[in-house]
Order: sequence, then C-alpha cells, then structure tokens
Amino acid sequence: MTGDLVTGDLVTGDLVTPYVVILVGFVGLFAAMLAVELLGRVGRKPFRPLGRVLEVAMAWRTGRWIVCGAWLFIGFHFLAR
Repeated sequence: MTGDLVTGDLVTGDLVTPYVVILVGFVGLFAAMLAVELLGRVGRKPFRPLGRVLEVAMAWRTGRWIVCGAWLFIGFHFLAR
C-alpha cells in the first residue's frame, strides 16, 4: 500500500490548479456579496444595500477618498488586463 502512495497510483483525476482555486474564491465572494445585498433589500436590520452604504460613505471627504481608492484598487488589480 505504501508503494501505491509513493508511485501516485492512488491519486486519480486532475490536480487542483491555482485557476480553479481563484475561480472558486471569486464565486464564493460574489455569492456572499449577493446574499448581503439581498438581506439589505429585504430589510434585515444589520445589513444595508450597497447604494445606501456608498451614500453614507460619500458624505465625508475621507469616505470619498476610501471609495475612490477601493474603486481604483479593484480596477487595477482585477479588471485591467
């Protein structure tokens, strides 16, 4: 049996690639964001819709800088090719 582990005979199927891990991570993150947004729209007390959160954040100068910085971070790191 240990010979099978050394030669890799017990391993079947494809290995998990970094692409699959990243894809599953983004799908999970998107599902969590969607769940929080839907809970906010239904009216659950601790959750607010994203539009309301941005409205409150944009009321202050520091909040505008943070929103702009987050927008730039997402654009440069995830959307730019």
